[in-house]
Amino acid sequence: MNKPTQLIFPFQINQKASFESFFCIPDNLHLITRLSEIVSSDSAHELFIHGEKGSGKSFLMQAICNELSTSGKQLAFIPMSKAINMGVEIFQNLATLDAVCIDDLQIILANHEWEMALFNLINECQQSECSLMLSFGGTELIEENIQLPDLLSRIKRMEFTTLHAVRDEFFNQAINFVTQQLDINIDQPELEFLLKHQTRKFSLLVENIITLDKQAASLKRKITIPLIKETLSL
Repeated sequence: MNKPTQLIFPFQINQKASFESFFCIPDNLHLITRLSEIVSSDSAHELFIHGEKGSGKSFLMQAICNELSTSGKQLAFIPMSKAINMGVEIFQNLATLDAVCIDDLQIILANHEWEMALFNLINECQQSECSLMLSFGGTELIEENIQLPDLLSRIKRMEFTTLHAVRDEFFNQAINFVTQQLDINIDQPELEFLLKHQTRKFSLLVENIITLDKQAASLKRKITIPLIKETLSL
């Protein structure tokens, strides 16, 4: 079967996302090990990743895409937060690829048209031996979101994995890891100020640190508490 030679949708993938640049707490070690096995395999896989909001799920999905691409796989990355506006036609012909990664599946569930489109895509991927990776965010069970019984049955046959959020005890270690990975210079007092005045959602904290780094660079300033207050409206 002929395969496209490039990504067919212009959704930007963080090129720095990788398994090595993902801060892995002990609870997620098995998941990362399993993902490494999957991306290096020549067999087709069906994987469902469930993670709470702020657990780093979207970063991990992009890491999967980058690892697959490095292995020479042709794939599509579909972040539903952006793709929802393109309509169900976005799922057409995806099964001709080696892999399809759909992030934030919860956005399209409980919608009959989207659920039918996803159901058809799963069937097509099975027939063409295209790997399908789905991520689902939130604390609810998948059964509480799907209206189409056949779709629920298909998803329940997939390999189910859980991404655990970074717990408070690992926060300082995680932030130090990320700032080193991104080469961001932020001192401990500023980090402590952020932790005290911002949500304890790790992914949001990382986003804010990246925003602060860009703002500091544009103003040719260090990341200071006044800059944090000004940039994040604290």
